[in-house]
Amino acid sequence: MIKIICHSIFILFFFVSFYFFSFLRPAAFGALYKEYLAAIIVLIMLYINYLLLIPKFYLKQNYNVFLILSLSSIFIATAWEMLLITPNSITCLPSSFTEQDIRKTIILQSFLVGGRNMALFLFFFVIRIFENEKQTLEKERIAIAKNQGFICVPSGKDTIKTINISSIYYVLHEKNYTYINTIDGNRYCKYCSLSNMTKLLPETFFLRINRNVIIPLNRIVRYSQDSVTMSYGNPTQEITFPLSEKYVPNVKEILTSTVGLNHLVDGLNSQNDGLNNLSGGLNNSVNKTNLGEFLANIENNEELLTLCRIIAKEPSVTMKSLSDQLKVSLKTVERRLKILKNKGILLHCGAKKNGEYVFSPSISDSVINWLTTD
Repeated sequence: MIKIICHSIFILFFFVSFYFFSFLRPAAFGALYKEYLAAIIVLIMLYINYLLLIPKFYLKQNYNVFLILSLSSIFIATAWEMLLITPNSITCLPSSFTEQDIRKTIILQSFLVGGRNMALFLFFFVIRIFENEKQTLEKERIAIAKNQGFICVPSGKDTIKTINISSIYYVLHEKNYTYINTIDGNRYCKYCSLSNMTKLLPETFFLRINRNVIIPLNRIVRYSQDSVTMSYGNPTQEITFPLSEKYVPNVKEILTSTVGLNHLVDGLNSQNDGLNNLSGGLNNSVNKTNLGEFLANIENNEELLTLCRIIAKEPSVTMKSLSDQLKVSLKTVERRLKILKNKGILLHCGAKKNGEYVFSPSISDSVINWLTTD
């Protein structure tokens, strides 16, 4: 809905600009309808690129086809507008203009119209790429939470591989690429910023320590005011990364708080699960130890347990529905949800109104299955 409103506002602004700012187009004196018809042609060109060419060709790496089709659409829109407007626009030229002057004027107008169309195309192109990156990130976040800790990474030109997040040693950002280093010695390249990677990886397991490095909580050995040391390899070795001043408060808060210590324990358990199940996925059998840890984490609170049961059965449940089912106020529901989020049990993925709640990768399948069983 928000996207539709934004595009509607843009279209309205575009038509108003066409009317008040004549430098955007050659004027068709005596035939204003031709100017608006030209604006419609330009909009059609923009949305053909936005809705069809960019997702169908550019995002699927058919760059040559995309370049040819997009440039053709810009050329066609420009040529059609000039053919439509030119007969009316030349009537306002001075009578002293020779045929050669008129021709030069038409060529200049064509370049101006083409440049305007190219600028609008680039504007829509940037918006579409940004939207795609944001949607991809959100889908992967949901997939990580739902699939108990698996992340998708490129493996070859056209293939995708899933790896367990518990097998990640550390994440390193260099230039425009993010490199994921794993237990088995592989290094996977993911084209995204480290900020997006930080949002993608569960904060219950990973910690960003400087502008270029993310490390798993369960591998931290020690830290100081300006560095963090983690263990890696077999036999076990240590590697030290610089700790940026910007991230010092966050590191201290997580590693010294009760929640941080719980995350560390959960991370160690998750790491062991990942090592045992790299070839065959996570173990989905009933595990009383996992169930005991879960109940201890919520302090055997019946109210929190009931809330977890509802969300396990209906991840997309709304705050209003939770309030009705629990027969408590919205503020009470919000407070209980915040407790579960702070304990690293729940994550919220998607838009605030239309998103859904998912359990953290630290919560095993056996616990979720137990929650959904009446």
